This record gives sequence, C-alpha cells and structure tokens, in this order.
Amino acid sequence: MVVQRALQSVLDFLGPGNVVLGIVLLIATPFVDRFLIRRKRITYRVLYNSKIGLGLEKLHDGTEPAKAGQRQLYQVSELLDRMSIVVIRIRNTGGYDIDADDFERPLSFTFGRRVVWNARVSEASTEEIRARVRAGLRFFGAGTGPEPVERDSLRTVRERLPLWMARWTGAAQSPQVEVEQQWHGVRVEDLALRRKQKFKLVVILREPDDSGVTKDIEASGKLRDSGLLKDEKRERLVTLPRATGALAVLLTAFLVLSLVFVPPPADSTVACVPGVLRVEGSSVFMPVAQAVAQDYERVCGSRGARVATTPTGSVEGVRAVTALGPDDTGLLALADGRQDTDGATPHSEQVGIVVFHVIVNASVGLDTVTTAQLRSIYDGTTTDWNQVRGGESLPIRIVGRGGESGSRELFEQKVLGTGEGELSSNGCRTRDRVPGAATIRCERGSNPEVAREVGRTEGAIGYADAPSVAQARKADPLTALTVDGKAFDPAVGVESGYSFWTVEYLYTRARPQPGSPAASFVDYLLRHDSARARLTDAGYLPCTTSEGAPLELCNHR
Repeated sequence: MVVQRALQSVLDFLGPGNVVLGIVLLIATPFVDRFLIRRKRITYRVLYNSKIGLGLEKLHDGTEPAKAGQRQLYQVSELLDRMSIVVIRIRNTGGYDIDADDFERPLSFTFGRRVVWNARVSEASTEEIRARVRAGLRFFGAGTGPEPVERDSLRTVRERLPLWMARWTGAAQSPQVEVEQQWHGVRVEDLALRRKQKFKLVVILREPDDSGVTKDIEASGKLRDSGLLKDEKRERLVTLPRATGALAVLLTAFLVLSLVFVPPPADSTVACVPGVLRVEGSSVFMPVAQAVAQDYERVCGSRGARVATTPTGSVEGVRAVTALGPDDTGLLALADGRQDTDGATPHSEQVGIVVFHVIVNASVGLDTVTTAQLRSIYDGTTTDWNQVRGGESLPIRIVGRGGESGSRELFEQKVLGTGEGELSSNGCRTRDRVPGAATIRCERGSNPEVAREVGRTEGAIGYADAPSVAQARKADPLTALTVDGKAFDPAVGVESGYSFWTVEYLYTRARPQPGSPAASFVDYLLRHDSARARLTDAGYLPCTTSEGAPLELCNHR
C-alpha cells in the first residue's frame, strides 16, 4: 500500500501523458543532438601506436662490430629501435558534409617529445580526399606559432628526411648539414569530408634521446556552430545517449509499475460499492455480461467490487435466485425471456432484445421456411429435405438445446407451439441413441455449439441467437432462414410479424437496496454508456436508451 500510494502521488504530480511524452523525448534527444544540434561531427581513433620493433639484439651478438659496413648497420638498427608508428583513422560521422570553412581551428595531433620523421595518407575514401589531405598537412615544432609556414609541408619533411638519416647514421659529419628543425605535431589544413568519408593518417616518429618508448598523443581542433570533434576510443562514463537512455528506462519502469499497482481513476458516473456478486444463467447472454463485469471491475475493483460470471442456463439461473432468502441479493440471474418462478416473486429488469434465427446447413438449399413445415420437421412427419423442397434426398438432422435452455423454451413457445421431441442421437448424424425415434435429434450445451454443429453437419437444422450465428458463419457455411417470409425489424417491432425474439431479463431475489453492490452493478449494466456499447457491439438492442428512458419495444415481451 505504501508503494501504491507513492506511485499514485508521483503519477498525479507528473501526469500519465507527461510521463509518456518524457519517455519519447528522452529517446529522441540523442538523435536530435546528433542530426540537428550537433549535426556536423568529426571522429578520430588511434588504431596503432607502437615502436617498429627492430632491436639491436636482432642484428648482432652484442659485441662491437669491427667492419665499417657492420657499424653502419648497427647505427641503422639503433635508429630503428627508437622509431615508432602511429595510425589514426579520421571520419565524418555526422549528418552533414564538412567543408574547410567549418573548422574554427584545424584538426591537429601532437606526439609529446617524439619527433615527426615522415607521414603518409592511407585508405582514403577517394583519391581526391587523399590528394587534398596530403596537400593540407602542416608540421610544427614545440614552441612554434599557431600559423605554420610553407616549409612545414609534407614535402619539406620528406626533403629533410635524408639529412636526418645521415645525422643518425654518422654520415652527417660536416657543419654544412643542418638538422636543427624538429617537428612534434601535424595539422590537417583545409580538411573537407562528405558524410561517411574517411582516411587514415600514418605518422613515423623518433623517440627522444633520453627516454624509452612513449605513447603520448593529443588532439585539438574545433568545429563551428556546435560541431563535435570526438575521440572514438575515449568513452566517457556519462554520455548523452547513456544518460537519456537510463532516464527513459526509469520512466518506463515507473509507468509499468503504475499500470500494475495504481488503479485507474474512478469514473464519477459509477457509484462503486465494495462487495462480491455472482451472475449466472443464460449461456447466450453470458459472454457480453462477462465483458461488462470486467469493465465494471476495472472501474470499481480498487474499491473492493468483484463480479463472477457462470453460464448455467436461463432456467437453472432463475431457479437458483428464487431459492435464496428474501434479503439475499448477492446472486443475479440472466434469462432469455420471462421465466416461470413457481409462485416466487423475484425482481426483474429488462436488459436488451435478443433476436434468434432458425438456421440450416448450406447443403439444404433453402432460405425460408414456414411455421407449418417446422412443426412437421420437429414432430417427425417430415424426415427428408426432398419432402420440403423436392430434389435429391437429404436426411433432416435436428440440433437442439437441453431442457434447461431458455433459447429452447423460447423456440418451443414462440415458433413450434410444442416440444422439440426426444433426444435420439449423440453424433447428430444417425439415431445412434434411440434407433426407433421419429427424428434424428441431438443436443448441444450452448447456442454457439449449436450453430457450429449445424454448419458442419449436412442436412442439419437448429436455432441460435444472432451473435452466435454471425460468429459461426466465419468458419462454417450455414443459412439463417426467414420464417413465413418474415425477419426481425427493430424499426417496425411486433408489427413485422416475426416472433422468434425475446428480451433478456436480469433477476434478483428482491429489488436491490440503494447503495448495495447489486444496485451499483445493475445500474452500470442497464444505464452506463460503456455497458450499452458492449451490448450493441455484440448484436443486442439495449432496453435503455442513451437518455436513460426504457425502450418501448422491450415492453412487448
């Protein structure tokens, strides 16, 4: 409860809509930052930074070389042992092309006290990029000014490379050989890269005389207009994508917990009352009643309201209600039409109009039937469809309901005027139960089962409510017949002459007292807009109008 109240307080303060909006904005922020705010982006990564690896021990046995050629080779190996190579990949990873004018300060790399001996451009996306970068390389030494001069180009470096080699191999003994210039860094001037273009910068370096191998590298430079220059290898602990992603996860977790533990806001139009109710009875109407009960619990469940539904049949449901004490209103029963209550006086409410159809398998080949023909079929006088429509022989197979069914009672009262006949078949195809019976007749436990069986059995005839027929038609071929050429028309009502329809009634042992759980649920079922919408969507006509007035047609049954 403490957690629930805390979640409710935070949710009330922030608002569910604001939480969802916050999650969306947090997820979108890194993309906005990359493609809109910091739309221009250069990233670099040091792929290799190590010595060449050719040491003295690999060229002689440790004694002083005697011959001049050996001494020179020794000096070369000593030089190579102090050389290192750096490979840097540079890419445009932003959303837009980058021109030279986009740099406020050019991209530069320094290598500590190491001296640049040579450089090259490798694996450029295009030859044009390779040539442009080579032309734009500028080399500078420690303490030089911010503006390099022309002699600091790649050409200058390479022209002086033989002098350096002569100096370090002992060939530069005369004062005419100048070796004073030392470069410790390189700039990439006039750099221009289109989206996803890249190149690699390879730099050869010499270690200072008084140190071992070093790996110092520093990058500098700046893009205009909030552009970003980033080292791909240097991952910060807190980055924008990580921060926004973590916050989005926290908000999502909070929203999920709120949905699980925080009840939905109370509907001011529903007078919720705590208590447990049971709804039994009509298997025809129970699916929509269950949906309404679930809607009611979503609104009132947090206040202790519970509604359980069980399809037991109209007759059995009403019988259970009438057996209760006069003050017991915890059980409600749904019934297809008014029920005989054996002298008891339960309270009833009209819920909605239920229309029924006489249905046949598509193999029968009819779309209408008369009342006289139905009576002849059900009493066993007519046993083959060729007696009704002529043509080829097709045995008539009757699919009905059990004695507790309100649908069967309605069919017998409003259509046949008599009982259906005896149960003679289990499989609905032959008289496998009573071989000498006048008809082939089986029973099923609900109207949807009857409709499915009729759709699957050649020559079958039965009856079901309109929603069950519509559902069965999605899978099996069956036909809803007109009776005496008539069909139900709610606009005309009883004047249409169609008799196979009824009103669904809700029975309680006595009128529910105001403020009781039963009174709250009954009011919701009959008058709330969401409950009326459930009935309409399922194919029923509510007996209460949107204005709360009773529907006149319901009073004719």
